[in-house]
Amino acid sequence: MTSNQLLTVTSEVGRLLIEYGAEIYRVEDSINRITAAYSCENAEVFAIPPCLIITIDDENGIPITRQMRITKRSANLDRVNKLNNLSRFICSEKPDYEKIMTYIGQIKNRSTYKLPIQIVSYAVVGASFAVFFGGGWRESVMAAAISIIIKFVSMFALKVRSSVFLENVICSFIAAGIAVMIAKTGFTEGFDTVIIGTLMNLVPGIALTNCMRDFIAGDFIAGLYTMIEALLIACGMAVGAAAAIALFSAIL
Repeated sequence: MTSNQLLTVTSEVGRLLIEYGAEIYRVEDSINRITAAYSCENAEVFAIPPCLIITIDDENGIPITRQMRITKRSANLDRVNKLNNLSRFICSEKPDYEKIMTYIGQIKNRSTYKLPIQIVSYAVVGASFAVFFGGGWRESVMAAAISIIIKFVSMFALKVRSSVFLENVICSFIAAGIAVMIAKTGFTEGFDTVIIGTLMNLVPGIALTNCMRDFIAGDFIAGLYTMIEALLIACGMAVGAAAAIALFSAIL
């Protein structure tokens, strides 16, 4: 494998790991192990959630660098697991460039959960947490219904590529507004448990977990970036819900 091919392989593996929600130390460790497997001992890797930089020496000992901007990230732990397995396979078998890229293509094209399953999952999460926080069956039903609406709103926000903050403001505003209006009709005793149950679908659990993992591993820049992102999501949820409660309570 040539140095340019090795750089392409490591860049693609690292980029996909970041995009699918892997921890930063996992990204850097995987790249270092792959380069070491092909007798490239002087590789330098710098990874943070929005950027990946890899430098290796070519056949003449001249450093070559590739920098990649990561513009989208979403949690897909199945693909992270497959990329981990691919990294172990590369280190043990040392396959050629074409075979590795074929495996990478198969991982990128792995199927995800179908839309009906995602909708049911949103509804179950909303209904379950509404009951967990003290709601009755009516609050549970409404939380499930609003969660389905939130799913479609999130899909639309993803298509128009809105910011994380704006997406959560809109979703929480819609969820809280519907919950307040339903509560004013008398169908539910209150709107607090409905709102909480619905918004649990938006809580950045994986981001917070990766944040702490990065801090523990010593990747403070990556951890700080992920923590700020999680705080922005939380602030967006709070702003949207508070605005909806204040507005619809005053109107109704």
